[in-house]
Amino acid sequence: MQEPKTKIDQAIVAATQSGRFFCKFISANDVGLTRAHQEGIYLALSAWDIFFPEEERKKGTNIEKFIQVHIDSYYPFESRLVYYGKGTRNEYRITRFWTNSPYNKEEHVGDLIIFIPLDHENFKIFLLDTEEEIDHFIEHFSLSLVNNVATYTSTKGQTTVLSKSIEEMIEDNAKGFDHFPDTITMANLSREIFNSYYKVTHIDPDKHLLKWVETEYSVFRAIERNVYSPFLTKPFLTLEPLLEFANSALNRRKSRAGKSLEHHIDYLFKKVPLPFDHPGKTEGNKKPDFLLPSNSAYSDVLYDTNKLIFLGAKTTCKDRWRQVLNEANRIPHKHLLTLQQGITANQLDEMQDENLTLVVPAPYHKHYPETHRDRLWTVQQFIDYAKEVYMI
Repeated sequence: MQEPKTKIDQAIVAATQSGRFFCKFISANDVGLTRAHQEGIYLALSAWDIFFPEEERKKGTNIEKFIQVHIDSYYPFESRLVYYGKGTRNEYRITRFWTNSPYNKEEHVGDLIIFIPLDHENFKIFLLDTEEEIDHFIEHFSLSLVNNVATYTSTKGQTTVLSKSIEEMIEDNAKGFDHFPDTITMANLSREIFNSYYKVTHIDPDKHLLKWVETEYSVFRAIERNVYSPFLTKPFLTLEPLLEFANSALNRRKSRAGKSLEHHIDYLFKKVPLPFDHPGKTEGNKKPDFLLPSNSAYSDVLYDTNKLIFLGAKTTCKDRWRQVLNEANRIPHKHLLTLQQGITANQLDEMQDENLTLVVPAPYHKHYPETHRDRLWTVQQFIDYAKEVYMI
């Protein structure tokens, strides 16, 4: 068997062979940029069995163990896992990682770090720093990192924060599909399930946008299991049908993920309501995600430029934020709504230099460097700004 050559291929092979891993987006807190007193990278309690399979977590006690960290092209080094259970704390972290690793920690905010257990005391770690690598890994294992973390096992799949009752509601709806619905239908169904279960009467733009995206991930996985079950209960007799099936499944995951955020923003703006066109239409064949108040206003050379608003929508923006800069020439200052959970201070400086304001759901602001958080807008702030411009 040929050895995988690229870092992302190596990560996928290692994670698949292990069958278990924990991954998360590196936050500003993880690298000490938030003035918090905690040290090290935060590890989710949902991943306890990956890091402490031999220990029982008990409140009122602190637990520590030492592990060997393995990073390609670097010698193995020791790090410390510590659970803080005394007092009001109930969390655990990996310490002595940044000081012993080859990484400059402040440059990796927003990157995806993957912990793959080789055994109880040895962990293979990959750090993915491009959106292409991150998307490839997430899509390969069909992960949701809406909550910044994902815990995966090959037998149980990813852990979920949804309650059993809403999971049953999702499964019941999924049984009604023998094929994949279009992305708009899936987004609508996800919101209906969430809003109905939690009896949502007043929309919190920052909170509910994230919850809708999260619920849609669970809906998609349930429909995926239902639609694909006939293919998984009988063997593929030749390689070509297997590859065709795998490529089709992966492409469908990419297509849904790319449109999900836009559909939920569209719904949110209609409920507010705000005047907008989605997609927009500007110079030539350019189609920005959202153009306010309308495409016709943008094309009218007499329309006040100060009342034109551009909003891009990208789930991640580490590398792709520059793509929106030339999508509306009449609008010098642009806005980009993203679910990116932290980027470096240097990247935020570059965005400011290019007259780009990042719009990030409020719960994610804590993942950004504290020194630069005042540059971020919440979703509610963007809505309030648009209302003021159009005197709504």
